[in-house]
Amino acid sequence: MTSTNGQYATAADNDDGLPLPSAQDQELILDAWREALGQALHIRDTEWKEKVRVMAAESTAVIAELRAATAEFRNGLEAMIAERLAQIRPMDGKEGARGERGQKGDKGDPGELPIVRAWSEDDISYAGDVVTCEGGTWQARKDTSKKPPHRDWVPLALPGRDAVSPTIRGTYREDERYLHLEVVALNGSAFIARCDDPGECPGEGWQLIASAGRVGKPGIRGEKGERGEKGEVGPHIVGCEIDRASYTLRLILSDESEVALQMRGLFEQYHEECGA
Repeated sequence: MTSTNGQYATAADNDDGLPLPSAQDQELILDAWREALGQALHIRDTEWKEKVRVMAAESTAVIAELRAATAEFRNGLEAMIAERLAQIRPMDGKEGARGERGQKGDKGDPGELPIVRAWSEDDISYAGDVVTCEGGTWQARKDTSKKPPHRDWVPLALPGRDAVSPTIRGTYREDERYLHLEVVALNGSAFIARCDDPGECPGEGWQLIASAGRVGKPGIRGEKGERGEKGEVGPHIVGCEIDRASYTLRLILSDESEVALQMRGLFEQYHEECGA
């Protein structure tokens, strides 16, 4: 039968005696199940990929360590064999004569470094590989996954630093601002700034780089020179004029030139001293 709220389309019951949902409700339930199943599968797939990635990284590290251990064991074994062979000496007989020198071999191919590549944490570097890392170039001593710089690497070229040159600023002035490595001149000496805003010069913020020399000792007096020729007669006073309005005394010279002397100051001083 049909329910009072209209949620069921038929009156059929299931095995539990409960009414079956309508077709619309059944479709909604199926969609909910599909979404829940999809989310569960997505979470499962994400967890699986993460586990695979971790396993791959761990495997890569283990392989690198095994390669390094194998190379170290091989080097140690070769050294031990060479040492044991060096201890072996013939019990009897004498050392044979030195053989003739062999002919010169053909010229070999020019040597080349391996192709340089950028270092990556996802790659394994083998003995002899050359990589660039943070401005430097490195060659692997052995198989390794370590990042340069490291004892597994030998540097071929280290990164440099930007060069900084001194700057000449001329004579030092107190109202000027100075920066690191700027050079100033002061009282015959030269100073270079140790830092930005070095303060008053000279001082702790300045380094003396050239000092003014001391006055040298007087030299030996030279011989007295010959007496020069008699010069022309200079002009002399031939007359004078007084300008009373301006308290000026004009001296007239023999070459018709004049020299004006202001006398007002002398008269004023005279009156002040005499209390006139």
